[in-house]
Amino acid sequence: MLNERQLVVLVQERLPYDTRLFQQLITPYLPSLKGYCIKLLNNQSDAEDVVQETLIKTLKNLKAFKWVVSFRAWLFKIAYNECINKIRERRWDIIENNEEYIENLINEEKDFEDPAYALSELIQHLSLIDRNIMLLRYRNEMSFQEIANIHYLKISAVKMRHKRVIEFLKEKLK
Repeated sequence: MLNERQLVVLVQERLPYDTRLFQQLITPYLPSLKGYCIKLLNNQSDAEDVVQETLIKTLKNLKAFKWVVSFRAWLFKIAYNECINKIRERRWDIIENNEEYIENLINEEKDFEDPAYALSELIQHLSLIDRNIMLLRYRNEMSFQEIANIHYLKISAVKMRHKRVIEFLKEKLK
C-alpha cells in the first residue's frame, strides 16, 4: 500500500491522462472534507458545490503541489478558500476579523438542556476564522501548525484564538 507522499508523486506524474490514482488519493478525505464544508457554511447544497470546486482545483493544481504543508492541509486550505468564495458569492455577512463576540452570542435567556446541542449552537455563532480553527482542530484533528498554514497565521496566533474560544465556550456553557 502506498503512503500519501508516494501516491501524490504518482498522481503528479500521471496527470492529466490517468485520474484513477487521484480518486484513490482523495477518497479517504471526502467524508471529512464534506462535513467540514457543511459545518463551515451551514448549508449542505453549498457545501457540496464547494467540495466539487475543491476537487477540481486540487486536480488542476496538483502538479504544482510542493510539500511545504501536508497534502491534507493543502486540500483543506483549498476548501477553506472555496468556502470563503461561496460566502462572498452569497454575500453572507458572517466574516468577521475582530474579537467582538458579543454581537454573535446566542440570546442568554435560552436554556439548552443538551450540552452537545448548546456547544454546536455556540460554535455556529463564532467568527468564521474561529469556527474554522475549532473545526479543523477537533473535527479533522489537525495540528496547530497545519491550521496556521491554512490561515497564513503564526502558530502563536492560532493557539491564542483557540484559547480564547475555549474560554468563551466554557463561560457560556456554565
